[in-house]
Amino acid sequence: MKFNGGYNVMLEGEPSTGVAPYQKPEALHLPLYSDRLDFSLLEVEDGASVVKGQVLARDPVNFSVPLLAPMAGTINLKFAERHITIEHLSASSDSETAEVGDVGDERQTLLRLGVWSSLARLDTNRVPDPERTPEALIVSVFRFEPFLPSPAAILKDGAGDFVSGLDRLHKLFEDAAVYLVVPESDSELKGQLAQAASSNSWLNLFEVPQTYPFDHPAFAAQMLKLSPKRAWSLDVQGVIAANQALENNRPYTKRMVSVGGPQINQPCHHHLPIGYPLAMIIDRQSGAECRIVSGGVLTGGAVAPSQLGLDIECQGLTVLEELTGREILAFVQPGFTKQAYSKTFASVFKPLFKEKRTTALGGESRPCVFCGFCEQACPVGIIPHLIYRYLDKDRPEDAYRFKFDKCIDCGLCSYVCVSKINHLKLFRAERSRAVTELIEG
Repeated sequence: MKFNGGYNVMLEGEPSTGVAPYQKPEALHLPLYSDRLDFSLLEVEDGASVVKGQVLARDPVNFSVPLLAPMAGTINLKFAERHITIEHLSASSDSETAEVGDVGDERQTLLRLGVWSSLARLDTNRVPDPERTPEALIVSVFRFEPFLPSPAAILKDGAGDFVSGLDRLHKLFEDAAVYLVVPESDSELKGQLAQAASSNSWLNLFEVPQTYPFDHPAFAAQMLKLSPKRAWSLDVQGVIAANQALENNRPYTKRMVSVGGPQINQPCHHHLPIGYPLAMIIDRQSGAECRIVSGGVLTGGAVAPSQLGLDIECQGLTVLEELTGREILAFVQPGFTKQAYSKTFASVFKPLFKEKRTTALGGESRPCVFCGFCEQACPVGIIPHLIYRYLDKDRPEDAYRFKFDKCIDCGLCSYVCVSKINHLKLFRAERSRAVTELIEG
């Protein structure tokens, strides 16, 4: 199979695969929002006592997916806006865990226990309807965007649960095919997955180069000729959580989170409850103002100063230096410490290295110069600069005529652009508009 485009961003601060211990906080601060979810329907009152797994709020738009209490404690709704704070924390015993209801309906079990919100439709990236069934489920085992959790950390003690979870999901979705996206390389984990695939006809390995963003589920769906309307994606942690929910009625209230970047003293992984205070996670280098990015560096967003704890979908935090002033004579620097897709920096004479990246753009946004770099880097073969112009001129019908619907939101067009045009921002705005129009129509 031929793969075109793609580009690996080399960045300092890659988290180690070890999982660092964490201290018990005085309180958890659960945001009532994330990239896809908005828990606007509260189900607890200020001052109420809750137990682990109890429903705190629901998202009425996304099939009433719940926000669950990660630990027992007392509710404080006044501590921070758009947060549920749990104080006086205590570890719950089995007898103190919330009732989960009838486990006969496995889909409802995944919904009640917080696992269903990890699933995503590939055409809209929204939470899928529990009443519908996908034709295929795509799981990217390895992720190449800096920095997201490493499978070595997630599967260290959970490889068995992962394979069992795949089997349960295959049966749950009425024998849907399951595809695992893995790199074209030899590793012990890949060998284990290949052995599992050889024993199960429904389990398929889709091998890709170790280049971003060929690990993206939406890219795999296009290459496999799967309908994005009937294909769903799920991450490795979600698969394990599904198995534990169906096997042991365990609520999905903890996440493996990678914490890295050039401004972190000891980049590593943490297994943390939702709502864990961000201030206790980020061990920053002193003396520099920083920006915390949630999710991958290319596709994630800055964490708002008002957000106090981990949101329900956070998997990775990357800390970059926030430059508050201009670099002196930056335009005459040869670029030995910086990378450029255009290969115009002096760093091309050095061996491969990891860049100590900051939030600086390296210049202001300028008009498109038709360099073609975005087209070269695009993994799905569209022309980002042309689509951008159509969307910017409010001509979405022309953008779709040039296959805008194939865009997988990888962000490479924005990264390689020499004019610093933010294609990704406009592309996401158009996709959001189209989804809203589809729902309201």
